[in-house]
Amino acid sequence: MNIKNFLNPESVAIIGASNDRKKLGWQILNNLISGGFNGKIYPINLNDAQILGKKAYKSIELIKKKIDLAIIIIPAVHVADEVEKSAKIGIKNYIIISAGFGEIGDVGKKRENEIINLSNKYKLNILGPNCLGLINSNNNFNATFAKSKIKKGNIAFISQSGAIASAALDWSQDKSIGFSNFVSLGNEAILNQNDFFEYFIDDKDSKLIIAYLEKIEDGQKFMNNVSRLSKNKLVAILKGGKTIEGGQASLSHTGSLAGSAIAVKTGFKRAGVIELENLEEMFNLMILYQKNIILNNNNIFIISNAGGVLVNTTDLISSKKLNLGTLSDNTVKSLKDKLPFISNIYNPLDIIGDADAERYKIAIEIFLKDKKVTNLLILLTPQSSTEIDKTAEVISNLSNKYKNKNIFTIFIGGESLNKANKILQFNETPNFSYPEQLINVLEKIISRNFKPREYKYKKIEKISNKKNEVLDYLESFKLISKYKIPIIDTFKIEKEEDFNKFKYPIVIKKVGKQINHKIDSNAIFLDVKNREEGIKIFNDYIVNKNNSYLVAQPKINNDLELILGFKRDDSFGPIIMAGFGGTYTEIFNDICTEVDDINEERALNLLKDLKIFPILNGVRSKSIYDIKKITNILVKIGKIARENKNIQELDINPLIINENEIIAVDIRIII
Repeated sequence: MNIKNFLNPESVAIIGASNDRKKLGWQILNNLISGGFNGKIYPINLNDAQILGKKAYKSIELIKKKIDLAIIIIPAVHVADEVEKSAKIGIKNYIIISAGFGEIGDVGKKRENEIINLSNKYKLNILGPNCLGLINSNNNFNATFAKSKIKKGNIAFISQSGAIASAALDWSQDKSIGFSNFVSLGNEAILNQNDFFEYFIDDKDSKLIIAYLEKIEDGQKFMNNVSRLSKNKLVAILKGGKTIEGGQASLSHTGSLAGSAIAVKTGFKRAGVIELENLEEMFNLMILYQKNIILNNNNIFIISNAGGVLVNTTDLISSKKLNLGTLSDNTVKSLKDKLPFISNIYNPLDIIGDADAERYKIAIEIFLKDKKVTNLLILLTPQSSTEIDKTAEVISNLSNKYKNKNIFTIFIGGESLNKANKILQFNETPNFSYPEQLINVLEKIISRNFKPREYKYKKIEKISNKKNEVLDYLESFKLISKYKIPIIDTFKIEKEEDFNKFKYPIVIKKVGKQINHKIDSNAIFLDVKNREEGIKIFNDYIVNKNNSYLVAQPKINNDLELILGFKRDDSFGPIIMAGFGGTYTEIFNDICTEVDDINEERALNLLKDLKIFPILNGVRSKSIYDIKKITNILVKIGKIARENKNIQELDINPLIINENEIIAVDIRIII
């Protein structure tokens, strides 16, 4: 859906504009006017002839001029009538601020469906209902009821929560953080996060896109848009409701391990998203990104006047996916010449507690002249000789001079730092109160899926409400063997004479749709040594078949067991999984996941993320297993998922690995 005109209107009607300062209709109109919006503004009010110096109209039909966007702020019961009235005269774009729709229950949902039907009928773009509005600071368009003028910036912010959107706006003004765009999604009756992610792909003004989301309706479209978006821009998302799994108990190991929260995390990784853990990380990332930060490497250089803080910060960096960079020889020589009182010149650099602003300036500038230094962290604590405000000015001036360098500051203290913090803030130098605030977000940026391949969107087919069933055991083996996944020889046992043809020892399994976990159900016999033992098991089984049958498999050497499979998520599609398999799969929970377009490279990276990968790779062992063969099986599982839409879960557990072979010995498929 093309929403360029929606975000860049030249004329706006406000249905529900008001002369009452307490009402949202006055606040939104006032924001448009005081914010400097240069387009035409048409207030609509049944009683007033003029509002805030603008001619008011009793009905939108009386304006008789082209209107690009209508903002509706009236009681919910009247909204659908106003939308239809406006749509009939050609208005295509709407922001519905009004509440009282799907969020209040059945009555509200009925109203929301009326709006959806009107949108489909007239092909309308609608933001909301029940939203805060939106801001496009590049054309001074503030269509929200948030107070005060919004600073321009390079951050686009999207939120499904009006409360978090409002808090973010208020916080950003205190911290002097600017936005390119700010969108409160509300109920997402028509426009949703995917429409805006798609828009920001080509929006030159937005360099960082931050979103607070509680639901993702179409995960595959999300991955398509965001994988394109994150190639050139940073995308960070705080997902609410991650712990809510829902649904009935799973029929397979895969289903129980690859829940909805895992699907979201996997989709985020595939799309190149930075997954934020909390609101603090969200706000800290915005502080970091006041300027267009470009992290080309993970080497951090540090200057500090406080040894204890320096040690603490160094420890923190060492525990993350960050490195302490090495200074060039010329830099070390310059520091020794200019700072002769310091005997140990290296990174991190302690310029000791009596450092004044001039000493900071000398050290910082020498560091910044070093081509190897691209990420410089400056620590400061107030001490008797510390020139706090002057040092802040020195840092700000050098930050503006060396625009191709990333300069971060951590000023630790209290009231004495207030002016210095304002100086750094005014000059858009990212400043933090504690090392953790910076280091945690730096690691997330460095660790993200950098420039991911575009995910090809495939609309998820609607699945019928028919209850899921377990596919027949032998049919399941037959299906995966078509994709050339190696399977163990499996024979159905129907009579005593069948035991004459086996080479012992064998494994006997009782299989059927009602048998989920064979060991828990006493449905597996792992070491049947001869014909007599097999016949005894068979005769005991005959007494209590319960819609099941027996199979026999050769007993093979077992060096290591893996679980491989997928679960089809309602939003993100098939989630491919691999991990430590066997009886204790859920207990150890050593699993990693990918999405269905998995390839050999990403399959290998998945395996490398497992705790057991060193064992697969032959550490402390003579055995070096065929990792390429395992990655090939994972790619084939992705293909099975794409080509068999009726399969909801597939669970190979275990896939047995030894020096001679890699083979699937048990399987469960849910259709």
